[in-house]
This record gives sequence, C-alpha cells and structure tokens, in this order.
Amino acid sequence: MDKKLLIVALLAMAFQIPAGAVVTTDEAISEQYMRNTGYSQQTVEMVSVSNARGVGEEYYTKDEQTLKNSNGFVKFWRKLYAYFDPAAEDYSFYHHDTTTTPSYTDL
Repeated sequence: MDKKLLIVALLAMAFQIPAGAVVTTDEAISEQYMRNTGYSQQTVEMVSVSNARGVGEEYYTKDEQTLKNSNGFVKFWRKLYAYFDPAAEDYSFYHHDTTTTPSYTDL
C-alpha cells in the first residue's frame, strides 16, 4: 500500500498541468480590465493618458474634451475658478509642456 501511495504521489507531481491564465500587457492596461479589477476611474484615465503619450497620441477624457470644445468665456471662468480653489481640476496634469523657465501659465 505504501509503495502504491508513493507511486501515485510521484506521478501526481510529475504530471501537473500548469495554469494557463496569462494576462498580456495590452490586456492589463485596457480600460475594461482595469475597471473590472477594481481600479478607480482616475487611475484608469491616468494609465490611458500615459499609454497614449507613450505611443505619441493625444488622449483626452470626456471632461477634458468638453472643456476643450467650450468657448473662451467658459475656459476663462473655469481657469479662474481652478486658480482660487485648489481642489478644482484644471485638466493640465498630463497635458502641458515641461519647461524650466517660469511663465504666467504656471499660476
């Protein structure tokens, strides 16, 4: 009985089938996969923007696209509001040019 148990245990270890659950990089950074695995919408948008910048494309979220398509009056008041309220989003986190000299757009 002991020999049979030992042979069965050795055969079980020798013929184990590895799990084939492989997630590729493209799947891991897709919006649907990230939302389904519990990431916040802000994280999903940041990854999408970073991925688009990495391949040389522009990516705008729905809110950024709405602000971009609005008229100058709305843009002015939105920037003024974002200047006085530090919690307000001005949508310039990923969409700006990095320069070493200060300018009026830094305000």
